[in-house]
Amino acid sequence: MMEAATQAEVTAYWNARAPAFDGVASHVAQGGVWRDVLAAAFGAGGPRDVIDLGSGTGACALIAASLGHRVRGYDGSEGMLAVARAAAEAAGLSVSFDAAVIDQAAIEPASADIVTLRNVLWTLEQPMAALAQAHAALRPGGMVLVSDGLWSVAPQFRSTYDPALAARLPWHGGLTEADARRMLAETGFGDARSWQHLFASPPYPGDVPMFVLSARKA
Repeated sequence: MMEAATQAEVTAYWNARAPAFDGVASHVAQGGVWRDVLAAAFGAGGPRDVIDLGSGTGACALIAASLGHRVRGYDGSEGMLAVARAAAEAAGLSVSFDAAVIDQAAIEPASADIVTLRNVLWTLEQPMAALAQAHAALRPGGMVLVSDGLWSVAPQFRSTYDPALAARLPWHGGLTEADARRMLAETGFGDARSWQHLFASPPYPGDVPMFVLSARKA
């Protein structure tokens, strides 16, 4: 999904941010609300196989595990995964975290019931390829959950890259819900359902327009 040099820049950026990342993260400050939102979106009647692509410090992976699911998380940043593993251990959760960028993750086709991508698509040079990989990883009827935001609305609060790197990322400024719905449809998912209305107040500073969407594999 990225040239090697571009991926190296991205990985270095997140490794550097990892130690302090959770100190300002929405999934920590509003962890209970995020858990309620994901539980509602998953709608699972029992344990499911969940893959978290671009896990970072484990936001979706840890919530999914706390809901009783079997979870595998993949991320290219060892620094971010070190934080995720420590958080899982502290919470007594069993999550398998593997250091791998999305297009190199060793994922068997049709091996998951749910795939999550939270705040990932804006970081990718080829975001449609990530959605295609999620589609391939899902069993028939499986669900993808995508969350992101229009980060350019509040640049003072956002994560950002060097301008030369940012220019190579089609959604560096962020995505709208309409963008994401179109991308999901073009990847072969069914009608998307939104869940951001479950937040009583905007989860990100600066009132960033954000979305949480789920869609099923036909």
